Amino acid sequence: MRAFLRQGVLFLALVFASSCATTQPAGPAYDLLILNGRVVDGSGAPAYDGDIAVSGDTIVKIGDLAAASASRVIDARGSIVAPGFVDLHNHADRNIKASPAMENYLRQGVTTILTGNCGNSPVHLADHFETIEDSGIALNLATLIGHNAVRREVMGNENRAPTADEQDRMDALVQAAMDDGAFGMSTGLIYLPGTYSETDEVVSLARVVAAEGGIYASHIRNEFDLIVDAINEAINIGRKAELPVQISHFKVADNKMWGDSTITLGLVEAAREEGLDVSIDQYPYTAGSTGLVNVLPSWARAGTHEEFQARLDDPQTRARIKADTIDKLNGARAAGDLTRITIASFPNHPEYAGKSMAEVTVMNGREPTIENGAEVAMEILYDGGGSAIYHMMVEEDVRRIMQAPFTSIASDGSAVPFGKNVPHLRNYGTFPRVLGKYVRDEGILSLEEAIHKMSGMPADRINLKTRGILREGMTADINIFDLEAVADNGDWANPHQYARGFSHVIVGGVLVIADESRTDAFPGRVLKRGM
Repeated sequence: MRAFLRQGVLFLALVFASSCATTQPAGPAYDLLILNGRVVDGSGAPAYDGDIAVSGDTIVKIGDLAAASASRVIDARGSIVAPGFVDLHNHADRNIKASPAMENYLRQGVTTILTGNCGNSPVHLADHFETIEDSGIALNLATLIGHNAVRREVMGNENRAPTADEQDRMDALVQAAMDDGAFGMSTGLIYLPGTYSETDEVVSLARVVAAEGGIYASHIRNEFDLIVDAINEAINIGRKAELPVQISHFKVADNKMWGDSTITLGLVEAAREEGLDVSIDQYPYTAGSTGLVNVLPSWARAGTHEEFQARLDDPQTRARIKADTIDKLNGARAAGDLTRITIASFPNHPEYAGKSMAEVTVMNGREPTIENGAEVAMEILYDGGGSAIYHMMVEEDVRRIMQAPFTSIASDGSAVPFGKNVPHLRNYGTFPRVLGKYVRDEGILSLEEAIHKMSGMPADRINLKTRGILREGMTADINIFDLEAVADNGDWANPHQYARGFSHVIVGGVLVIADESRTDAFPGRVLKRGM
């Protein structure tokens, strides 16, 4: 009897379980489906029609997924589906704590940035990373260790070679940064104090980086009349230290050399033919941006600001500084025309922002001649610093450099606060400008080439094995944009304009831009070499 009852209970349980299994709906197969898009996978391969399925932070399926289900479905019909862009040259480490959303980059489709460029970075990366991880970030951040930061930590702004002990201490700081996850080292050899270094000092540090599998990225020593020597120096550092070289924001900025990108690109091509691992990056504008103080000679700025002021207070030294500044303004910095320099920011004189150096000279009671501009520059820089935009390149060189097969697209921008100052357009428009102007409108690049230069190529440069390509098993950093609509919206007078055309941007499987609106998500990660 008991056996019969047990059998009955078991039968009823099985019936109940079977009933539940047939009446309860199955859960969605995926977290996110992107359907009906035109996929450009970032490898440079031809585009194709396909669907993409995401589970968690990973692309798990690519193909015909029309019958699949997901918690969220995006119909990408008429749109391009591409990898999230990887910006190899970014300066957001300056202000990422104040602007962790980096909406000016999310709306360009950027999902990963490499910071620590031009020789500037935090020195102690473990603390820097911990702060970012604690506060959160909307996109992924990797970094280089900056030579200028390391040299300043050990030697201040001294204009001399390091002692053996100082070199050892710098080597140790670079080693610590590599241990903390830096992807390599950068130099800014036109900036203080890196401009005071000799090649052998940099080679010693680069050898530390090479031993850990990192890269050497350089704002070279001269982008003007001595650019050939400067490119050769960067290549020689890579040759001696035996590591990959990335020449930053490659350009021809001297008005006497406009059109000579054939020569400068030829140096890189020759190095590559030799078997050296040398590549470059570029922003798609004919203007650059850096400190206004760079119109003055570097020797005048050695040491502290008080020492700089003392030189300006000495009549004979001031005359030398003015003569060198006039040479710079007549040369590459302004080509003899003060309207070619625009003040982007000047904290002590916010009224200068957006004004040309010619206008600032007039505001200071002088005719806008080069000689008067030099005088005014010394006067205002005596009290503090600011940044400027320099219109110093030509389209012929921009196009030629962009088409080189070893050129990545990179912004050289930062996490700018919306509406503050008058920054360079690259902060808002680098990547959509390439897609809209140079791909769609001018046909300088194919769509596949351009996206490769923005995703797969830069990801490979720093050995990001799971980003930059749309393939099964890769991290779901994804862009969806309308090629016919994509554009950089700003102009030089009104740069604070978000790009248009990007309907959805996904970081690690999480939407940060959805239906052209910013979500409240902060899914970004600090990326570390070898993680």
